[in-house]
Amino acid sequence: MMKTLFVLVTLGLAVVASDLHAQPAYPEKAVRVVSPFPPGGVADTIARALAQKMTESFGRPAVVENRAGAGGTIGTDFVAKSPADGYTLLVGNVSTLAVAPGVYTKLPYNPAQDFSPITLVGRSPMVFAVHPSVPAKTPKELIALARAHPGKMTFGSSGAGSITHFAGELLNAAGKVNITHVPCKGAAPVIQAMLSGEVDMGVLQVLETLPHQRSGRLRIIAVSGTQRSAAMPDVPNAGELGLRGLEATVWYCVVGPRGIPQPVLKTLHATLSKAITSADFVKRFTADGVIPEPSAPEELATLIRNDISRWAEVAKRTGVKLD
Repeated sequence: MMKTLFVLVTLGLAVVASDLHAQPAYPEKAVRVVSPFPPGGVADTIARALAQKMTESFGRPAVVENRAGAGGTIGTDFVAKSPADGYTLLVGNVSTLAVAPGVYTKLPYNPAQDFSPITLVGRSPMVFAVHPSVPAKTPKELIALARAHPGKMTFGSSGAGSITHFAGELLNAAGKVNITHVPCKGAAPVIQAMLSGEVDMGVLQVLETLPHQRSGRLRIIAVSGTQRSAAMPDVPNAGELGLRGLEATVWYCVVGPRGIPQPVLKTLHATLSKAITSADFVKRFTADGVIPEPSAPEELATLIRNDISRWAEVAKRTGVKLD
């Protein structure tokens, strides 16, 4: 019996050793980091910063690939349908993973089921900005102006069904006003529309408005949420102004296709968490209005599920549906 037991234990150890030997060390080749938006935006900037950190940590290249289109859903779907081996990752955000399910009638992926959550990267509040000629320096003054001219004031967003569109609708609900939405094709057209006087207000991200605020070409009257932005500490947040329901923030994260092996997932989480909390990464993105905030995979999964429900309600209320 002792001999039999010895043989079985030996065979078991041999099988384990064989399995370990059969599993190649990760990564063995280049890692592809997909940004589902054009170059130059916040998501793309984050993707490139993380890719550089991964390259340094892995000793193998991490390459950014832009797959833009359809509000980020094309690149997101590409990752969802890629092999779950850890070599194709997505820098996703609230729009592609939480807002999209409520606005697209034929979304080709399920954000809550088709991905392996890895980590949250950070959050950025929404910015409510106006041209200096608009006689409103606070959201309350803007709301009073809108009430005095019902249906005549306008706000621009980066597109129908975008997070900036919905943030503007939340302002309408919080102030009980009807500022008309004007969809634009991205942040740059929103800024141009404000500068030319085509719209009264724009809803954007911090990074997109900072240069124009500093030059005096635009006036930022508030940021969403209940915290001031370190990039513009003098600008009040919606919470301190008494505007409830304006907790809208843009968050960024890293996910991969569903089914990434746990050892690979752990390696990616550890590597990315270290990158996100590194001094140079924190300094760079805090200055751009993004608050670096890594998370456990389970926390990210919960955030995605909760925000899908939240933004679906806003989509239903506004009646926005996209093909």
